[in-house]
Amino acid sequence: MVNSCGERPPPLKIVLGAFNGSSSNSENDAGHNFSASAAAPKELPSSQSSSSPATYILGTSYFATPRLGGSGGRRSVMKLNKDGRVPGEDRKGPFDHFKPKSLILSTTRVTAINISTTLSTFFSDQLKSEQRVEEMVESGEITEREADAMNEEWENREWKLRQDALPKKIGWALLRFHACTALMRFYEFVMARYVLQLEGDGGGTPLLLEGPSYNATTHSRGGDHEQAMIVMDKLTRDPYQASLRTSQLLHNQEHSPGMVISSDGKETSTNRELVKRMFGTCMWANIIPFVAELTVQQLVLVYGYGVYYMAKEKRKRERKERKDGEDIGECKEDSSEAQEESSDGAVSESAYLLSLMIRSSRLTIARSFSWITASAGGAMGSIVLPGWGTVFGIQIGDTLVGALVE
Repeated sequence: MVNSCGERPPPLKIVLGAFNGSSSNSENDAGHNFSASAAAPKELPSSQSSSSPATYILGTSYFATPRLGGSGGRRSVMKLNKDGRVPGEDRKGPFDHFKPKSLILSTTRVTAINISTTLSTFFSDQLKSEQRVEEMVESGEITEREADAMNEEWENREWKLRQDALPKKIGWALLRFHACTALMRFYEFVMARYVLQLEGDGGGTPLLLEGPSYNATTHSRGGDHEQAMIVMDKLTRDPYQASLRTSQLLHNQEHSPGMVISSDGKETSTNRELVKRMFGTCMWANIIPFVAELTVQQLVLVYGYGVYYMAKEKRKRERKERKDGEDIGECKEDSSEAQEESSDGAVSESAYLLSLMIRSSRLTIARSFSWITASAGGAMGSIVLPGWGTVFGIQIGDTLVGALVE
């Protein structure tokens, strides 16, 4: 397009949070005063308009605004993704899960999952109990009237026990959920600040992207920052939003009904390409959540073993004190017996440590399989219903492995 003076307008650059070439103060102000929607276009001062390209500010989410220290040689211009999304747009803030809407949704979700689990377990156990009672009736051990009374007594007893335990179970589940979420935010912070070097003064190179091409003088390397942003964006994607965007993007790219050109240049069905892309998206997006949950489960496992070990040692000390009190005035035991007890204690501690290592390894393997099956479930759910189908698919895949392992 040519203006009235016969000149072409400068190319458009999208700057996140600050004008390109603006002062550090304006960058800091823009980095904190952002909007959830695209901000109104603003022009550069007249002194810069002739030499600098036309610049627009795109206000998105907090982490999509690169507060990355412009003084470290980092570029403040970011490329949009193919779906028009800013890298890092899906990343949540450290306390976003305590906002009213997120808190209500998470509480409702955790409560619904625990209620459904309690009900399914109750009905499964009830069916097993009735089958066992029916076998007793067929063998002639009890009459049908006695069987009905036993079934009713079991139902009343177990239902009351599980109903009383449900509030405590939901409370612990909520505590575990928020602990996992807080740990997720901590891992994201560590990845962004120390591993990928996306936050802070920008004085280093991403640890995962180090290589011989790194320039130690300028503390920069071509494409390092963009690669780090891409990795961080993949790790913090929202599968719900990603499935909606990917589905819409693929349907817009269809050259014939139900057919698209895949990323490797071959013609394939839209659903197959959607599953392929969403599987990769879910694999990346589920790394930090599953590592955080695994960390919490490992801590709970170690804590449980520690409590059991301390209680066992306390009982041993109490028995020894009682035995020493009974042996006052009596002959001392043979040294061979003392050595045998010491050897038994050492074997017991070794077996205890081995059991902990086996349980920990088993838990790690189970969570690894859950990560893969949950990602596959999310990809398949995206075909059924992009968005909520992805969320339920991830949940089903995770629950499936948990049920098989347990």
